[in-house]
Amino acid sequence: MVVCERCHRKFSSYAALLQHYNTKHPNASRPAEISRGIAEEKELEKYRTTLHPGRSSRTKLAVFVIILIVAISVTGYVALTPRGEQPAKRVGVGMMAPDFSLPDITGQSFTLSSYRGKSHVLLFFSEGLACAPCLRQIRDLDQLNQQFSEHHVVVVSVTGDPVNLLADWARSSGPEYGRLLSDQSLTVSKMYDLLGPDVSMMPGTAPGHTFILVDDDGVVKWRADYGPNNMYVPNDQIIAEVNKALGG
Repeated sequence: MVVCERCHRKFSSYAALLQHYNTKHPNASRPAEISRGIAEEKELEKYRTTLHPGRSSRTKLAVFVIILIVAISVTGYVALTPRGEQPAKRVGVGMMAPDFSLPDITGQSFTLSSYRGKSHVLLFFSEGLACAPCLRQIRDLDQLNQQFSEHHVVVVSVTGDPVNLLADWARSSGPEYGRLLSDQSLTVSKMYDLLGPDVSMMPGTAPGHTFILVDDDGVVKWRADYGPNNMYVPNDQIIAEVNKALGG
């Protein structure tokens, strides 16, 4: 420790003492020992550097290590990230339909893959109970039951509504032939990319007005996104598209 002769404050080095004089006693003469002390401290630092090179550059070393870590992280990120990566392609014609299981209004579970090798499946996604035209669409699809049966097509309607509310509606106004499923978690709607503003009139909260025909091999043969501007499609248009997709 070194002491200021004028105010008797203590300092850890002569360099600190000199700074103190420059700030607090700018007009006072500097003791000669300050210059000698500073010179000795510099020599001592050189000595320490020679014997222990790592100790004299701890701050620089820390900065270097940080920079090195950041550089490695960035390099790893660039190396592992595919260049030109594109967003996932929307499930469409020619693609394998993602499998799923959902509860229906009777308490049973519907699994898409269970129809492989047995029949085609026409999936109709809609906004459900919040959309009167959508409910009408679900009911009117029943009118095509005979034609669908001739083509070995099972009709399945999917909404984001709770099962109990769908069941209440179906008891008085629901379909007689088609199955009605609840995708309350919207897991399947996300899987099939049905929640965007270009598909749904209630983006992010309900699937859009979409038909997806899956053949008995599990391949999508037809997809039509009618929402958000068209909430009802005439039956003759639907059956014509199904016939065309199945080669009829």
